[in-house]
Amino acid sequence: MANDEEKKLQLRMFLKLLCVCVFALLYAWGGMEMKWLRRYLAPVWLTLSMFYFSRNWKVFLQAPLMFGSLSLGYGADTTWIKIIKRGIYALANGTTSLVHIWTAESVKKFWILFCLNMGIGLAISIVLGVLNPLPARAEELLFGVFFGLLVIYMPKDKTA
Repeated sequence: MANDEEKKLQLRMFLKLLCVCVFALLYAWGGMEMKWLRRYLAPVWLTLSMFYFSRNWKVFLQAPLMFGSLSLGYGADTTWIKIIKRGIYALANGTTSLVHIWTAESVKKFWILFCLNMGIGLAISIVLGVLNPLPARAEELLFGVFFGLLVIYMPKDKTA
């Protein structure tokens, strides 16, 4: 039977997931209109969420990087240009999580998460964005989820 600490930890992990959902909504909504939602409010929300759970002020270094990466354009008319621009966009977004490696207690573990984050970001951005198997609204929402998902779990949880 799970003890109370494990139950509290599980609840915090679920709350992090809800924070990622809010980030994804802001990200996707900013793709339709009000670009500032994606470029500024979504990164601020994710950063504040990371700080709430980690109590590590160094997570605030990530927000300005996300302001820049989430402002990059990724649309194009030809397939190869679209692949290149989406690849650059995904790499720029994934690179913002390097902040966690620079501030990590266990750097080796964070390199693994960083590589996973980059791979997922590239796959989601290019496959969903170039092949367009989903509606645009689903694509942008899912990219927001996958971008925020590993990032929010990277800082060590200090609210236990």
